Amino acid sequence: MPIQPDNYFINPEIKNIPYKKLIDNGDPANKVDLVFLAEGYTINEMEKFESDAQRMVSYLFSQEPYKLFSNKFNVWIVNSPSENSGTDIPGANIYMNTAMNSNFYTFDSERYLTTNDVKSVRDIAGIVPYDEICILVNSNKYGGGGVYNHYAITTVDHILSEKVFIHEFGHSFAGLGDEYYNSSTSYNDFYNLAIEPWQPNLTTMVNFDSKWKSMIDKNTPIPTPRKSEFNSILGVYEGGGYLDKGIYSPMMDCRMKSNEANGFCPVCSKAILDMIMFKSE
Repeated sequence: MPIQPDNYFINPEIKNIPYKKLIDNGDPANKVDLVFLAEGYTINEMEKFESDAQRMVSYLFSQEPYKLFSNKFNVWIVNSPSENSGTDIPGANIYMNTAMNSNFYTFDSERYLTTNDVKSVRDIAGIVPYDEICILVNSNKYGGGGVYNHYAITTVDHILSEKVFIHEFGHSFAGLGDEYYNSSTSYNDFYNLAIEPWQPNLTTMVNFDSKWKSMIDKNTPIPTPRKSEFNSILGVYEGGGYLDKGIYSPMMDCRMKSNEANGFCPVCSKAILDMIMFKSE
């Protein structure tokens, strides 16, 4: 349905919050515009937010395929202030008054950081042109979250924050699924093994022809054993999507599986590249 800007149900007011354009590669109409929002930063902590945002941006564009196609992106920051520093940690009885009402312990998972306040997120992000939303949370606790077509969210002061960010951005930007299967979660029965997952980097083998089958060398066994001789081989490895049986992923390791991985596997890289092209052309 077409949007009519003069419709009286549309509030024309835009929040009066400072913003900056960190990277300008051209017209938003043919670029991927990222916006970084401040969550849990007080008005006196905006210098820290800008530094944290720059650090995340620098890391993102140091990793492939983002590095090779960095000229396809514009990057904005919005200095959205909170009353308190940090975020809610319900399991520790910690609650903060923040701009977007973020919290840990989503689905009772201590490290799962999200916000249900999508209205506030969109109101703040809407100050600038954007395709993708990245929320930076002023905390040193490990964790984050990513929701496809909604937002990526991560803390900024943990030693692994940059790696968590790029993992969560893989979810929100390219629709990538989690490839780990030996870490506790609150949703182990997330996938129906009788159908093919929509995520491009997971398969139940129900319709593997629709996934990365054409990318695999003809001499690689399917399924592919999780043995050391296959460490760098694109294949079909059982384990992924929170289950060690019934779901398969493309490589022994990948950024969508662990923080130890060197980067994204070829399947995830292709999905990211496809999305870059889709949103920039």
